[in-house]
Amino acid sequence: MVEGHASLKVLSRRRPKQLLRLVAGLQQLRIPPLHLNVTTVDAMVLYSFSLKVEDGSKLGSVEDIAAAVHEILARIQREEEEAGRLSSSS
Repeated sequence: MVEGHASLKVLSRRRPKQLLRLVAGLQQLRIPPLHLNVTTVDAMVLYSFSLKVEDGSKLGSVEDIAAAVHEILARIQREEEEAGRLSSSS
């Protein structure tokens, strides 16, 4: 992290609405994306973010940002799995 800016790369399995939910989560954490590149290959996606760490953000280190992003992605995965179980039991 340099002067309130951070670079973030996320490699993940493609999931419906994942990017929208990830960006919304980053904005809630007061680290909104300034720039984004998306690269997809088959079932995988690589998001490359340039983030602005706002003054009110509680995330003060790259480790804090990484942990928060892992939490967001884990929540997205759990919700997708729960939705899959609900639709398969219907």
